[in-house]
Amino acid sequence: MYFRAAYNLPITLGLEHGVFAHHGLDLEITYTRGSRMSGAALVSGAQDLGALALDDVVYAVEKRHADLFAFMGYNSGTMQLMARPGIQSARDLAGRTLGVDDPDSGFAFVAHKILQEMGLRREEYETVPSGGHHHRAQALKEGKIDAALIAPPFSVELTTLGFITLGRPRDYLPRYQGSVGVTTRRWAATHSATLVTYIRAYRESLQWTLAPANRAVAIALLAKDFALPRAIAACTYAALADRRKGLYRDADIDVPGIQTVLDLRVENGRFCRNFYLRRFEVSFSSLSNRAL
Repeated sequence: MYFRAAYNLPITLGLEHGVFAHHGLDLEITYTRGSRMSGAALVSGAQDLGALALDDVVYAVEKRHADLFAFMGYNSGTMQLMARPGIQSARDLAGRTLGVDDPDSGFAFVAHKILQEMGLRREEYETVPSGGHHHRAQALKEGKIDAALIAPPFSVELTTLGFITLGRPRDYLPRYQGSVGVTTRRWAATHSATLVTYIRAYRESLQWTLAPANRAVAIALLAKDFALPRAIAACTYAALADRRKGLYRDADIDVPGIQTVLDLRVENGRFCRNFYLRRFEVSFSSLSNRAL
């Protein structure tokens, strides 16, 4: 179960061109409305694999003892904090609304961090649940919220419509583990070979997607999947291919970025840092080495 966002391109393009089928995998993509829906579907067994923000995984494990773990890294959060036209600075958000997926986890703390660094205290604005990337972008476009972290291609489209970028996570959190591949330990224990094959196939598709020779094909699929003009699809692809801000080239997880996720939870009154970090590193390193 995945969020509807452009960073899924290695998966959708891999399906389109038979990369996963070549590895014997028959994938069916289901899109989610939000992180809690994804987590519940994975824990219940309704879905086998999914994508969440790493912080969503930490929150689910720490607060609900969910049987989840992250096995692969997608990106650091290919997003930007965007606001409605007419809002020129963080101060303009005083008395207005920030839309997030889940106020208790995910990228909500990243948005709060950016606004705090810009001089806006959390009690000066309202934080409201607004769903995943696509749903937040739609709520922002419709004026239901005043600001939100938005991912491509929606961020690119909103920019062309005059929406303002207030800041980018990488400018305030240089190392941050954003979106990750997620499953349950229960499923992984009985499907370890399948999981390793999935990681291997994803990495192969990732390299194919980012190869300059395949740029036109990738842009065409983005345009089709999201009903985008080619120019916006091309800008979206450029954002994904950016070596510093885009997709991770090796699909590894940024361990220093995990520390940032945990530090933000500490700052926001949530915690169980060292225990979770040790448990996570052992689980991921074993799978990653087998998938090489």
